[in-house]
Amino acid sequence: MTTTNTILTPGGAADVVGVDFETTKEIGYYRLVWLRFCSRKVALVGAVVLLVLALACYVGPFLLPAQTVDLNVTDLAPFTSIHHILGTDDTGRDLLIRNLLGGRISLLVGASAMLLTITIATVLGALSGFFGGIVDSVVTAATNAVLSIPSILILVIFAKAFGQSILTIVLGIALIGWPPTARIVRSVILSVREKEFVEAARAVGTPRVGIITRHLIPNALGPIVVSASLTIGAAILLESALSFLGLGINPPTSTWGSLLNEGRDKLANPSGIFYSLWPGFMILITVLSFNYIGDALRDAFDPRSLER
Repeated sequence: MTTTNTILTPGGAADVVGVDFETTKEIGYYRLVWLRFCSRKVALVGAVVLLVLALACYVGPFLLPAQTVDLNVTDLAPFTSIHHILGTDDTGRDLLIRNLLGGRISLLVGASAMLLTITIATVLGALSGFFGGIVDSVVTAATNAVLSIPSILILVIFAKAFGQSILTIVLGIALIGWPPTARIVRSVILSVREKEFVEAARAVGTPRVGIITRHLIPNALGPIVVSASLTIGAAILLESALSFLGLGINPPTSTWGSLLNEGRDKLANPSGIFYSLWPGFMILITVLSFNYIGDALRDAFDPRSLER
């Protein structure tokens, strides 16, 4: 005998998922999350776009001719040469290859900043929520202090003080990015730290670290995953903004933001708009894709958000 299970869809109604399960089996929590996520078609499109873009950035340059300086084809307009589809810059370098190589660094910065940001936020949020007292007061004060200062100002000061490298940009973004996620983790920990399963763990002598890592943080996994997907897009935007101001990663390393900055000086040229168009378009579709995925993950982990 079989039964049909239902889940909430983005429309807010309880639609039937076209998969039958035996009554003796239960749908696992993460399977339900996956099914809810898959019901958001725009998020699936975003995931495919990100996969294709990442493959293009990391594999594409190996499949294309080696990057060279050719002064005979400087400032070539896009779609005028089979050998330089997106055109060339003022030194004859192929813009397609430059954008793909720049995408490598931008995606690397976004992913690295996300991992560091989420790690810091999870640790501080969990400690704040679990221990309370002076620990909670210190973390809350640090959170409010960071949030009270404009993010771009902190990044500019950080880059000027410690240099304009990939490492310093990642550290700077993590420094300003952890408070929102830490607040979320703290609130989840506060809501579950007095639950029966936590009290049972205390009763059998489970160390505090074990309680936090095995019982409390897993309950915050949903919000953490959602925050991680949104943090990557925000990190890419911050790096691009910093590079556009000329304070990003030092040349000759290119990012989408630094290519935007280079294109700013070429707008007087009729074909110069395309110089900034390509990296701008890459940033747009990347950030949009991560945001759509983040929205879908939020609804998948917490269907009640669809009703709000």
